[in-house]
Amino acid sequence: MARRGKPLKRFERTLRGPMFTWLTPGENESATSRRLATCRSLLTILSLLSAFCLLPSAFSQSDTPLPQAQPSPTLAPSPSPSPTPPPNLHQWGAVTLFHGLPSDRVHAIAQTPDGLMWFATDGGLAKYDGRRTQAISAEGLTTGRVLALKVDDDGALWIGGESGAMRFANGKFEPIKETNGSVITAIISPQKGRAVMASENGVIFDCQIKPEGPSRFAVTEAEKSTVVAFAVTMIPSQPMQSADKDHPGLLKLTSLAFLHDTLYAGTQSRGLISIENGEPKEVISKPRSYFINALETDARGHLWAGVRARADDSALFDQSDPLKPAKANASTGSVTAIARGAGEDIWVATDGHAAFHFQNGKPIEHFTFEGTGGALRSDHVLAIFVDREEVVWFGTDKGVCRYDPHAMRAENISSDTSANYVRALFRTSRGGLLAGTNSGLFAQGTTAKAWQSLSDVGRRIVYAIGEDRNNRILIGTAAGLFASDGEVAFVRIKPPDERLPQGDSIRAIANVNGATYIATYGYGVEKLEGSRRTLVWPEDAADVHLREVTSLGADASSRLVIGTAGAGIFFFDGRQTRSDSSLDKLKGQAIWSIVADGSDTWLGTEKGLYLFQPGQLKEIVPGVNARSVAIGSNNNHAHQVWCATVGNGLLRVTVDERFGPAISRMDVEQGLPSQRVFVVLPGRGSDGSESLLIGTNRGVARYEPGRIAPTLYATRIISKRVHQPTELALGLDLDYPQNSLLLEAAATSSRTFPEQFLYAFALYDAAGHAIKQRLSHDSQFPMEGLKPGKYRVVARAFTKDLVGSDPLSFELSVARAPFPWTTTALAILLLLALIALGWGYAQNRRIHRASAELASANRELADARLQLANETEAERRRIARDLHDQTLADLRNLALLVDRLPPSGDSRPPLNRTPSAPSALRHEIESISHEVRRICEDLSPSALENVGLSAALQFALAHAVEHATPECKFDSEFVCEDSLDEKLNLPQSTQIQIYRIAQEALSNICRHANANHVKMTAAVNDNGPFELTIEDDGRGFDEHEVKKKAGRGVANIRARASMIDAEVDWQKRAGGGTSFSLRLPNERSVSRHN
Repeated sequence: MARRGKPLKRFERTLRGPMFTWLTPGENESATSRRLATCRSLLTILSLLSAFCLLPSAFSQSDTPLPQAQPSPTLAPSPSPSPTPPPNLHQWGAVTLFHGLPSDRVHAIAQTPDGLMWFATDGGLAKYDGRRTQAISAEGLTTGRVLALKVDDDGALWIGGESGAMRFANGKFEPIKETNGSVITAIISPQKGRAVMASENGVIFDCQIKPEGPSRFAVTEAEKSTVVAFAVTMIPSQPMQSADKDHPGLLKLTSLAFLHDTLYAGTQSRGLISIENGEPKEVISKPRSYFINALETDARGHLWAGVRARADDSALFDQSDPLKPAKANASTGSVTAIARGAGEDIWVATDGHAAFHFQNGKPIEHFTFEGTGGALRSDHVLAIFVDREEVVWFGTDKGVCRYDPHAMRAENISSDTSANYVRALFRTSRGGLLAGTNSGLFAQGTTAKAWQSLSDVGRRIVYAIGEDRNNRILIGTAAGLFASDGEVAFVRIKPPDERLPQGDSIRAIANVNGATYIATYGYGVEKLEGSRRTLVWPEDAADVHLREVTSLGADASSRLVIGTAGAGIFFFDGRQTRSDSSLDKLKGQAIWSIVADGSDTWLGTEKGLYLFQPGQLKEIVPGVNARSVAIGSNNNHAHQVWCATVGNGLLRVTVDERFGPAISRMDVEQGLPSQRVFVVLPGRGSDGSESLLIGTNRGVARYEPGRIAPTLYATRIISKRVHQPTELALGLDLDYPQNSLLLEAAATSSRTFPEQFLYAFALYDAAGHAIKQRLSHDSQFPMEGLKPGKYRVVARAFTKDLVGSDPLSFELSVARAPFPWTTTALAILLLLALIALGWGYAQNRRIHRASAELASANRELADARLQLANETEAERRRIARDLHDQTLADLRNLALLVDRLPPSGDSRPPLNRTPSAPSALRHEIESISHEVRRICEDLSPSALENVGLSAALQFALAHAVEHATPECKFDSEFVCEDSLDEKLNLPQSTQIQIYRIAQEALSNICRHANANHVKMTAAVNDNGPFELTIEDDGRGFDEHEVKKKAGRGVANIRARASMIDAEVDWQKRAGGGTSFSLRLPNERSVSRHN
C-alpha cells in the first residue's frame, strides 16, 4: 500500500504546480474554457492513476497512457543519474505467469529471425509471438531450468540449462550429448556454425556444426534430410577448480566474451580468465574482481565486466585493458547481466538497483520499480536483451518487461499553458529548431534540450515559419511578419497599408521559383522582396472570400498553389491565376496544407485529406480536419505522408499501388499529449533514422517511427481440410467441388501490437487481374465462389508506422468439374436404347425370318452332308458288291479251270521259265481273292450290316490286332453290354461314321502308340449319350505335337465327328498312355434319322 500511495503524492504535487490555477472573477471566456478543459484533464488523470495503481501492467495496447507534465528521460548533468521520470504506459509492457510463462523467474532472452521471442525460465523454455506465450515441450528438449539462450548467424537457437545444451533449428531440438549432466550458464556464438558454452562444472564447451549427408538406408523424408553432427571440444581437458574456500569444488563459469581473438571467461572465485590455444590463464588486474557475473563487448570494442559488489558500490568495469579495469561512475550494486545496445550504448541489469543505460561509459538513464511507477515489475533484473527493433526486454524475478525507447515522448515547451499550444514547427538551415505557439516563438538549439522564448516576436500567435532564398528566417504571426538574419533578433516587416481591415495576419509562407510569397488572411497573396511586400493576388475589386488565404504551396510545375478558407484552390504561375474544375469539390472548406509529392499534390482540408493528380482529385481520408501534411524523411516511395489532424491525432498515410490507401492512427493511447495536432515536422536522427516532432495544443511530442519490416507468416489455411503452411511453397490444389479457401495470417513486430497491424490481401487470376482486394485490421481473408482456374494470392502486413512486410505469395488452382461421363454415358445409352428398340423391333422380325431360313438351310446342309456320306457309302457298297459278285466269281471260275488243266507231257520245262504247277496258280488266285475280299470289307463292313455296331467295333479291334506288324502287336480287350444294339437307335449313316472313327483311332495306336494293351469300351445309359472309349498304355499322345505334323488322322476323326454332332477328346492317362473318347449327344442317340 505504501507504493500505491506514492503516485498519489506525485499527483498532489502536480496539483500544486504552476500549470494549475483557480479561476478568478473577471477572467475572459477563453480562459474559462481552458480552465474547464484543464479540470476535465485533471479528473481523467485521477481516474487513470487510480486504475493504474490497482491493476498490474500488461503487455497490451489497451494500457491507457498517462499524460506527463515533465519531459521524458534526458541526459543527467551529474555523474550519477537521477531517477528517470515515470514514462507513459504505452512504452512498457509485461509478460508474466498470468500470460503463460512457465515461471516468473527469467534468466535469458533471445529473438530468432522470424521475430519470435524466447524466454529461459526456471520452469523451462517459453516462446512469445506477440499474441500468446507458449511453454515449449518437445522431443529432445530437456526439462528443468533454462539458463542461457543464443541465436547464431544461421538463425539457430542454442539453449543451455541444468541438463546440458541443445540446438533448435528447422523445428527440431538436437541435444548435444557431450554436455549431458553439465549446467550451462552462458553461450556465445563467435562465428557461423559455432557456439562456445560456459558451465558450472569448470569447463568450456566449444561446439561446431558438421553437416553430414543422409544415410544410404534412409527411407522417410525426415531420414533423408541433412543430419547435423556436433564436434565438441572441452576447454581445458581437465575441469578447473574453485578458489573459494567456503564453496570448494568445480569452478563456476558465469560468462564469456571474445575480444581481439581472445576468449575471456568470467568466473566465481577466480575472476577473469583468458583462454589462448586451449589453455586458461587468470588475469591478474588491479583492481581485481574475483566474482564476475557478466561479460559483454560494445560497438567500440570495449570489454565490460559486471561483478559482485555491495549494494551502493559500482559493479561495472571497463576491462578493455584487462590489467587495468576502469570502474563506471554509478551506484549499480551487483551486476547480473550486460547487453549491447543498438549503437555505442550498453544496458546493465543489477540485483536490487534494476536497470541502467550507459552511453560512452556514462549512465544516461536509470529504470527502477518506483521510478517507472511499477512498469518495471522488479528491481531484481536477471537478463537484458535488445531486439532488432531496438526494444529493450528485461528478464526479472517477476516476469518479462519490455520498454520501447523510441515510442512517443511528450514534452512541454513552457510552463505557460498557452505557450504549449504549438501551431508551427520549423528546422532552420543552421540546424536550429523553432516552434510557433499561441504565446510567441520558442527556439531550441542543436545541443541544448530546453526551449528558449524569443522575446522579439512577443506573445503573438505564430501561424507560419519559413526561410527565403537567402536563408533569412521569416515568422508569420497574427499581428505582422517578422524577419531575422540570425535566430535571435527579429524585425517586423510592415505591410503596404497598416490599416488593413482584418489586420496583418500572416498564415503561410512559401518559396516558388526563387521568390518568397506570404499569405495575409483577409488581404491576399503578397510577394516579399527584401523588406517590401507587394500584393500579387487577388485584385482590389475581387470577392472578399478570395482574400481569405489560409495556405500556400508549390506543385510539380513550379506554380504557386493558393488555398483559401472557402473559395477553393487557385494556381498562380507568376503572371496570372487560374483554377481547376476538378477541384470544385473543395469549395466551401478551408484549405490548411498544400504539399507537392512528385507530380501529385497533397491537400489537407477541414473535411479530409485529398490527393490531387493531374485532372483527378482522390479523397484519401474523409471526415478529418487535416491541418498539416508532411512528406516523411525516409519516404522511399511516393504517396507516403504524415498528416496532423485536429481531433483525430496523427495519421500515417500511404497509398499502395496494389492495395490502395493505408491509414494508421496515433493518438493519446500511443503517447500523444492531445488529440489536437496542428503540425508535424519530420527529421532525421543522429543515426540517420526518421524522427518526428509533433506540435499539439499541449506541447510537443517526439517520435521515432519503426523501420524494420515485420515478419508475416500464414497461421491457418483451410479449404475442405486444414493445409500446412509448408504446402504454400508448392501451391495449393483444390479438388472439385471445393471452390473456397480461408487464409489467416499473422505478423510479428516488437513495436506494434497485434490489433494495430494492417493486413492487405489480394487475389489475382491467371491473367494478373485483381479478383478481390482488402486492406483492414482483419487477419483473415476468405476466398469464396472461385471459378475453375489458376490464381495467385498475395498478402502483406503493415506496422503502425506502415512499414510493409515482405509479400507472402502462393499459387492456387481450382479444379474444374469433371466431365459427366456417367450421366452422358447413361443419356447416350438411353438414346441408343430407344433407337435400338425401334430398330431392333424392325430387325427382329427380319432376323427371325433369316434365322428360320438359316436353320432350314443348316438342316438342308446337314442332310446334304449326311446324304453325301450315305451316297459315298452306297457307292462303296456297290464297288464292293461288284468286286464280290463279279471279280471274285471270275477268279473262282478261273480257279476251277486251273483245276481242270491236264499235266503236260513234256517233262522238260521251257527255257527261262519257272516250272508252274496248278497248285501254285491256285494259291495265287486264292491270295487275290482274299485281298479283294478284304478291300470289300474295308469299303463296306459286312459285320456292321449283319450283326450290329457292337460286333462291328469288336471286329475292328480284332482286325487291327490281326493285321498289326509283329513289333506293334498288342493285347486287346473289348467291353460292351449285350443289349447295346437294342438301346441304340442310330441310323446306319451314324453307325458307319462311328465305325470309321474307331478304325482311325485304332490305326493311330498301331502306327504311333507302341502299346502293349488296348481296351475298347462302348456303353450307353438309359436316355443317356453313347460313349466310346479306347485306352492304351503306349507312349502317350500330345495334341499340340500332332498339330505340328503333316498327318490327317486326327483331322479325319474330327471331321467325321462333326458330321454326326459328336464330341471327341484325347487325354493322357495317369499311368501312361492315352485315352480317346467319343460322346454322342442324347438327341442323336435316341433320335431316328431318315
